Amino acid sequence: ENMPCTEITEADLIDGSMDIMTALVKTGLCASKSDARRNVQQGGVSADDAKVTDIAKAFTADELKNGIVLKRGKKSFNKIILK
Repeated sequence: ENMPCTEITEADLIDGSMDIMTALVKTGLCASKSDARRNVQQGGVSADDAKVTDIAKAFTADELKNGIVLKRGKKSFNKIILK
C-alpha cells in the first residue's frame, strides 16, 4: 500500500513495450542499465513475484497499464504504471 510508484507515459515505451532493464533504471531500483543487467543475471530481480532471469524480458503497454511491481533484492520495491 505504501509502495513507491513510478508513472511512465507512452513516450517512454519503445514499440509499445518496455524492457526490464529500462524499467529498473526508470524506477530508480538500479543506477544504470549495466547494473540492471547484472542484477537480472544474478537472479535478484522479480516482477509481480515471478523471478526474471532473461535480460530481454519486456512488458507490454497492457501489462504496464495494470501496474507491475518490480522488486530488487529483498527490500527494494517499486510499482511501475503506464498513465
